[in-house]
Amino acid sequence: MTELEMRTEQGLDVQQARLAALIEGDYDYQRLRRGQVREATVLVVVEDCVIVDLGSKRDGVVPPGDLDRVDDEYRKGIRVGDRVPVSVRDASEAREQVIVSLSRGLARQDWLRAGKLLEREEVCEAEVVGVNRGGVLVQFGRIRGFVPNSHLLAIPRGLRGDRLRQAKFDLVGQTLSLVVLEVEQRRRRLVLSERAAKRHIRRRLFDELVEGEVRTGTVRNLVDFGAFVDLGGVDGLIHISELDWRHIQHPSEVLSVGDSLDVYVLSVDRERERIGLSRKRLLPDPWVVVTESLEEGQIVDGVVTRTASYGVFVDVGQGVEGLLHISEMPDQKGPDSSLEPGSQVRVRVLGVDNWRRRIALSLRQIENVTSVPTVWSLGRKFAQRDASVQPWQAGR
Repeated sequence: MTELEMRTEQGLDVQQARLAALIEGDYDYQRLRRGQVREATVLVVVEDCVIVDLGSKRDGVVPPGDLDRVDDEYRKGIRVGDRVPVSVRDASEAREQVIVSLSRGLARQDWLRAGKLLEREEVCEAEVVGVNRGGVLVQFGRIRGFVPNSHLLAIPRGLRGDRLRQAKFDLVGQTLSLVVLEVEQRRRRLVLSERAAKRHIRRRLFDELVEGEVRTGTVRNLVDFGAFVDLGGVDGLIHISELDWRHIQHPSEVLSVGDSLDVYVLSVDRERERIGLSRKRLLPDPWVVVTESLEEGQIVDGVVTRTASYGVFVDVGQGVEGLLHISEMPDQKGPDSSLEPGSQVRVRVLGVDNWRRRIALSLRQIENVTSVPTVWSLGRKFAQRDASVQPWQAGR
């Protein structure tokens, strides 16, 4: 065989191989295999079955038994022309039509979604629908997932017996935030975790939180030193000094567990995972309202709020306190019985320090004063006008 003949034969072989590849590629998508999932077009919808176009010579039929396994809402919403996922059940040539499963096709979509959630480490939600010895079962689309006992936040470590079973039964009907830990479709194994989801949510929230922004939260717990507020997966603390502009003895004076409120983010410590919040920074600052009407030498009426060895504190309006120092009392020996908490007193304003937010008061040389405008009346005069004043506008 000459060299020319050899090259001609090789060229024909290449062309035949390419033609075979084209033919294979053109018709491969039409070859149906058992278990194969395809996206089909709905051709006919009748009461007990659905006929779909599979892109092959034969149409597919969803039998009544399979339709019964599809939830009512989805089944009633099927229309001619819809694209639906189906799984091939029987594609034997002896049948005029291919038997396909819509329920398995839809479940396949949920398995694929679970796989993507696993790859992206994203948080999802699922309802608890049952319990077993090892944990609880959740409905993930059209498939069931499993959350082990050790991955449930509502199950304290070490809980056993009837208390453990009851704690799990109490979760039935609740919706949990979860992350996917394991996906094995062949074994029909989908494992999720609530504890891991909380860690993801905490990390995401800490990354998103910015000092100075306003967030909405729910009061979760009240303690002597403040209130813990749930910001949607992570708790922040409102110290008692940041609950209100007036002095309070306990957080329960202004808040209750379960209250929803806006909070101002004071600080975010990502290393120690601590968040400082404020309620009072979003309230009108009474200091601005009250002190705007005060002048040095002015006589005002007030109420004693607390006593100390060096003097007494007097509320001169809207919770704003001034100090009546012991040196400004007539006998300079300290508070007498007339200056107990709750008693009314008339005092003179010595000075207002806006920078340190302090008011100095005196009891001297006011014996002959009979009538003066009180700070309460002056405060009401400006309260409506200054209701929108915020602490950062007051130079705090």
